[in-house]
Amino acid sequence: MTKVRDALVSRMWRGHDPFLNFPARLYRQDHQGWGSSHPYLTEAIEELRPAVVVEVGVWKGGSVISLASKMKEMNHDGVVIAVDTWLGAWDHWNNDEWFAHLNFINGFPALYHTFAANIVGEGLQDYVLPLPLDSVNAAHVLRHNDVRPDVVHIDGGHDVHAVTSDLREWWPMIRPGGVLIGDDYPHWPGVRKAFDDFFAAEGKFPFEFDPPKCRIFK
Repeated sequence: MTKVRDALVSRMWRGHDPFLNFPARLYRQDHQGWGSSHPYLTEAIEELRPAVVVEVGVWKGGSVISLASKMKEMNHDGVVIAVDTWLGAWDHWNNDEWFAHLNFINGFPALYHTFAANIVGEGLQDYVLPLPLDSVNAAHVLRHNDVRPDVVHIDGGHDVHAVTSDLREWWPMIRPGGVLIGDDYPHWPGVRKAFDDFFAAEGKFPFEFDPPKCRIFK
């Protein structure tokens, strides 16, 4: 376990590692996802060498794996905090194909188990720390524990209100010199409007993008 992750397990999880003794053999790995590999993700690890990365909106963990794998490859002391309820969002519930991926068991999504199986199966549990909360509550927990990320990857909701809420919560928390990476830009209209309006007000528009991601340095 990295020193950074060990400290956060002690503070946020009261010393109980959420991946300890996870029965990975009982759950099938499934790396289905969208935009999980992108140069912005690996470059953020290579160039900034962040102690703390936060991903908001994790799904099955594809991009978390990209971020954590680069940390492991570099033998870097850092952690990726994976923020998600693993209950799906409105678009997952409204799309038949995505709904099926929630993997219901007795009426409750088992998506978290797929995520955990993927992380443990890739041997990345020492670089990843799940935080099973919505974006706003997760931000409150990190502020309470005085955790300021160097990198934030926003990949949660796709409507303008949800994305704007994420930006309002997380942009102020990023350390100076850090970076915010956004997914689904510019293809989702709500995502594009939220990013454009928010960063225009911050004096950082236009900003760099390479579909389907954008990035803004602080």
